[in-house]
Amino acid sequence: MNEQSDVEIRRKIYRLIYKNPGLHSRKIAKVLKISGQLADYHLAYLEKDKLIIGVKQEGYRRFYVEGKIGHTERQRISLLRQEIPLKIILFLLKNPNSRHSDLYNFIGIAPSTLSYHLKKLIDKDIVTFKVLNNEVFYFVKNEQEIINLVVKYEPHSWIDNFEDVWADFTW
Repeated sequence: MNEQSDVEIRRKIYRLIYKNPGLHSRKIAKVLKISGQLADYHLAYLEKDKLIIGVKQEGYRRFYVEGKIGHTERQRISLLRQEIPLKIILFLLKNPNSRHSDLYNFIGIAPSTLSYHLKKLIDKDIVTFKVLNNEVFYFVKNEQEIINLVVKYEPHSWIDNFEDVWADFTW
């Protein structure tokens, strides 16, 4: 591969990360139709030159343009890039003060798995809850901020087979 091709691949990777922060290397390789090894090679180069930063989040190394997005926003974007947390967030934006059973009926995953994802969202200060008459009700904590992230970065567009959930979500 010649140097011109290397520069062009790095530009494409940088632009993709700039427009879509929080993508992981496999997704970057898939979108740009390059091998995973080639993506990793160029990501390492861009990271070494401090143009991007790779952050280990939720089992993936996710990439961001250096200095563009702060720590808290990176954590939120990371969760928005995951199918189950994004479904939970979108459901709660549309149906605030929902119970665990409401979420379970909508998402259709094991209750323990749902609880695991809710805990992640609560720990990252995205979702919170209140208890009334021994029942727990969940809602998005910083609603406008989360809506802004969803609108700005369109995380749903990077999740395969997510059209049905997104189409059901109306502002």
